Amino acid sequence: MKKQHFLLLLIAFVYVNANAQTSWVTKKLSTNLSVKFPSEPQVSTKNGLESYTVKEKDSTAFSASSIDLEQTARLDSAALAAMKDNQGFADNLAKSMAAQKKNYTFGNVTIGKWKTYTSYSMSGIDSATKNTLFVQMIFIGSKMYVLSCRVPDQLASKNKELFFSSIELVK
Repeated sequence: MKKQHFLLLLIAFVYVNANAQTSWVTKKLSTNLSVKFPSEPQVSTKNGLESYTVKEKDSTAFSASSIDLEQTARLDSAALAAMKDNQGFADNLAKSMAAQKKNYTFGNVTIGKWKTYTSYSMSGIDSATKNTLFVQMIFIGSKMYVLSCRVPDQLASKNKELFFSSIELVK
């Protein structure tokens, strides 16, 4: 009897998780990359940069954008390839982001790999609200994809992991 209850519970758990993940909305950030959001994101354009944003009922927020560094910073893919794996370049990029997020104190930038592409990961805490902002940047050619998730203080959001793990190359 216990085995039957366990089996039914396991099947229900798998069903709920499968349905929760399939209801996410896939957005193509460019011809190279897509990401899934927990619901239909709002699209905004600022300084020629298109961003997708979702804010959930619990105040968790997700955003993603694509920045063409050749257009915005005159860095083509060859110039970017020479510096993207340099910690000093990563630190300067993080400093410029931190300057825009004045209430946040960011930790160190970690250079890593997403698939075969250079990626940066960092997080910061808002001194006023204690919200945590998680950021992942991925470089493909001359494009930088910036994905972030802001999680309210004292909240453990499983959707943060689902969001960051939903990033896919467009085929």
